[in-house]
Amino acid sequence: MLAVVLDAYGQPQLADLAAPEPSVEVLACGLCGSDVEKLGRAPGGMVLGHEVVVRTSSGREALIHHRPCGTCARCTGGHESTCERFAAQTIVPGGFAARVLATEGVVVPDSVDDARATMIEPLACVLRGAERLPRGRVLVVGNGFVGRLFTAVLEARGDEVFAVDSDPRRAGRAPDGPVDAAVLCAGGGAEDALAAVEPGGTVLVFADAGALPAEPVYRRELTVIGSRSATPDAMRSAASLLPELELPEPVVLPLERFAEGLDLFRRRETLKVVFVP
Repeated sequence: MLAVVLDAYGQPQLADLAAPEPSVEVLACGLCGSDVEKLGRAPGGMVLGHEVVVRTSSGREALIHHRPCGTCARCTGGHESTCERFAAQTIVPGGFAARVLATEGVVVPDSVDDARATMIEPLACVLRGAERLPRGRVLVVGNGFVGRLFTAVLEARGDEVFAVDSDPRRAGRAPDGPVDAAVLCAGGGAEDALAAVEPGGTVLVFADAGALPAEPVYRRELTVIGSRSATPDAMRSAASLLPELELPEPVVLPLERFAEGLDLFRRRETLKVVFVP
């Protein structure tokens, strides 16, 4: 089967792999910023891709990327992504392939096409993070695709949302005063986010935004919290919510044009790229 495999230098190359058994057909797989971050760093032979939609005997499913045990103290305390079982690979060999090992997923609504259905996994990550944000006025720092997901989710629940980005092409509406909370979705901007949050406010670290200065945190008694990845429950919630949200249309390319899609993403010419085998 066709797959995008990392070479000895961690760079993506088209290759022919044996399909795992029992396998299911991959319909589409979204390119995530975390996939791009692994290029040149991940070991050779790896197949990336975790925003995966497949066809099973019963219909279409979005695959669950990580699976916590659900019973340990970390899971029951709401920190499932820190569960010792969470890091285990569930999508084998990876979504940038024609087929993957049959595994657990959530049902894709009939009204959602294959490319848009790849957004279920990142939306689930955002839903889990949004639960940690107080309601009110929220600043989203980093207005790429994940930032747009946060904006859509927060506006849907009734928040007033502002968004800024280091790229002027992606800048949204800047806050016109102090905000109750900020979410960091991209590198840089941490100091601006802290300055925008009123005393006693909350900062959600959703991406590696670099070092956070401690002085404004303790002087203004801010709450800094982190969140990453999604749980199976969040995946199911995302599948139900997705048809109701207005989100950017992805660029859809065949897997053979992976290099082209990667270049578009890196040059920030598109917010989202989805590959189909």
